[in-house]
Amino acid sequence: MPILSRTFYLFSAIHSFLLGLLPIFIPVILWDKGLTINEIATFVALSGVGFLLALVMWDRLRASSNWRVIIALSFILQMLLVGLLIADAQWLLLSVGALINGAAGCFYWSTQRILFQSITSNKNSGNTFGNFQIVVVICLKLGILLGSFLLDGDYSNTLIFISFSASLVGFYSLNKLLSNSRNLLSIIQPPAFSMTDVLAFKDNYRSKSVFMVDGLFLFLESYFWVLTIYMLTKESLSTLGVVIVALSLLLAVIFFVIKQVIDNTNAQRLFFISILGYALAWFLRGELSFQDNPLILYGGMLLIAFLSSLFRLAFNKRFYDIASVERPIYYILCKSYYSQFMIVVFFALIALFVPLTEQPLQQLQQLYYLSIPLVFVYFVYQKKSTALIKTPT
Repeated sequence: MPILSRTFYLFSAIHSFLLGLLPIFIPVILWDKGLTINEIATFVALSGVGFLLALVMWDRLRASSNWRVIIALSFILQMLLVGLLIADAQWLLLSVGALINGAAGCFYWSTQRILFQSITSNKNSGNTFGNFQIVVVICLKLGILLGSFLLDGDYSNTLIFISFSASLVGFYSLNKLLSNSRNLLSIIQPPAFSMTDVLAFKDNYRSKSVFMVDGLFLFLESYFWVLTIYMLTKESLSTLGVVIVALSLLLAVIFFVIKQVIDNTNAQRLFFISILGYALAWFLRGELSFQDNPLILYGGMLLIAFLSSLFRLAFNKRFYDIASVERPIYYILCKSYYSQFMIVVFFALIALFVPLTEQPLQQLQQLYYLSIPLVFVYFVYQKKSTALIKTPT
């Protein structure tokens, strides 16, 4: 395997494990600390602010090819976040912790996206993303199983030790890979982009509109849907961990089959079908919010997971195919800027206007229903001149 691919998969694997150990449980940790839905939305909005601030620094480090510093910071920020999540200081977590959470997310996701784009072409993006998902499933779920057990048993010191140790081993391994490749990602690194460059972004795919809604769904899934599952599983961390892992293992089998054919299917038809399925998934999230029949509940969760994952596979194929024919780094960075800005706005509005008098599950149910119309914005993600995006051969 080429060294760049090895770097991508190793970086993704280690960070996925670290993500599963603790950060994936952030909404649950916040909830157990007594925060309301509105306060959790505030945490997400401030995380968006932290992401945007960190992105400016990340872009300058990227422009100067300081990949060792970037990778080191990705682990340092992760360790700081873990320490704050374990600490019993609500005010510190809701302010500094939120900003560090956003910064850690920036250094992880931005680096991962650039690495992913560097090892793909328009002919293998679907298969590569499928491989990536399988790696994530294995490492993330291993982290989730271990993290849920340690959190449920109140083994905080052990959790910190494992997280910090994995971070140090991860940095050492990646640093060793970087030492063997002096030119890693040093080719075609454009200068850092200014806010004027970002604001001037425009293309023929109506990408800006899609960027502005995509981050909202990612955070609704990773924060509020995880919290909903936690509430529906009687607020048991161990049960939550097992449910997430069981769903992911079933999806891994599905992905193993789908990834082989995704690049040879009609991309437009698959994308449109996946959008309709994604809208259905958000409707089902609302319907399951008060469901107590185990068969319907867990069957519905599996269907939601499948529809959401199929959409992510189709969307990411389209995203990276378009990025490959545009200015890839500029395109990926603009995606982050627009998505995170709207996350700040959207979740700040949730924090301000979600009624405090309603039950938490009812609040979440209404958010899921209200998000459904926004799903259809993805339909505009195509060239204005044609209904079908044709990738160059």
